[in-house]
Parts: sequence; structure tokens; C-alpha cells
Amino acid sequence: MAIGAGFPEVLRAAQLGAEWAWRALYSDLAPAVLGYLRLRGVAEPEDLTGEVFVQVVRGLGAFNGDEKQFRSWVFVVAHHRILDERRTRSRRPAEPAGFEALESSGATGNVEDEAIDKLALAELRSVLDTLSGDQRDVLLLRIVGGLTLEETAAATGKRVGAVKALQRRGIAAIRRNGMVEMTAAGSLAAEVA
Repeated sequence: MAIGAGFPEVLRAAQLGAEWAWRALYSDLAPAVLGYLRLRGVAEPEDLTGEVFVQVVRGLGAFNGDEKQFRSWVFVVAHHRILDERRTRSRRPAEPAGFEALESSGATGNVEDEAIDKLALAELRSVLDTLSGDQRDVLLLRIVGGLTLEETAAATGKRVGAVKALQRRGIAAIRRNGMVEMTAAGSLAAEVA
């Protein structure tokens, strides 16, 4: 989903503090950012999505560019927040929740929908787990983030040629492991190929 021709006005309004404009930007990008964070295996993807957008709000006044550049910038922020979160987690490992906390949490929604979503996510994660971290980063930024090769290179700090090679090797690894038949892997390979 994209804002389209009205993006410059929405961006200007958001930079001036218009709530409707910020809501439009958030509604457009938050689902994709959340999906990217989930697929990257972030411990609390909803919380980190919020942190990404807090960072976006802080830097919004200085942003100057079109919608495609804005989208790229938001995913660069998300990528950097993942790196920050992993560094923090490695320095301060979390304590697992006790049985009492888990027992009191209970069901929160439609169990059937949640189970199907978890199966699809597990299938996609199993495909992504066969890849190196760099390959996974490149494919997720290209597919979930919708970034170009150049934008992906900027987000990961790699050259465009390296991004192309990682993308090609990642797709080859998915095919080599016989996972192309899987729904998630098939759509993953088809999107990038």
C-alpha cells in the first residue's frame, strides 16, 4: 500500500505535527515493519515497531525525499533498531517468565486464526533459517520492505553487487534445500527472482 501522489503533502503535514498525516504514514508502513521484525525473530516485534516509529518521529523534521526514499529510510531505522536490540539482549539476557505468569495470560483472540498464522510464520521461519544472516537480511528487506537493491545496500552497509550476490545465493539455497514447493518459499523466491 502506498500513499501515492499525495505523499509530499502528507509528509509536510506530518512534519508540522498533523495527527491525520502521521496516522496515514503509520498505517501505510507499520504492518510491513512489524512483519519484517517478526520474520527477523525479534523478541517483542510490536514493541520494537513502536520504537522504530518513535525514532521516525524524532527524525521526521530532517527528512527530505519522496515516498520511496521515506520507505527506505524507515526500513533502515528498523534494521538499525534490530541491531541495537540484539546488542542490548546479548549484554542483558532476559529471565524466562515463571509458570504463574504464563498461566494467568490466557487466550487473547481467535484461536484458529492464531494457530494458522503461527503455522505460516513457522513455515516461513524454517525457510529463512536455512539462510545466512546476510542472505536473510537482504531477502527480507527486498521482499517485506520493498526496497530496491540500492536501498537494501544502504540499509545493510554493503555494496549493490554484494546485495545482488546475497540475494542470488539466498534464493539458490531455498531451491537447493527443496523448499520451493512450500508456499512461503515459493512466494519468497518468486518475489525476488
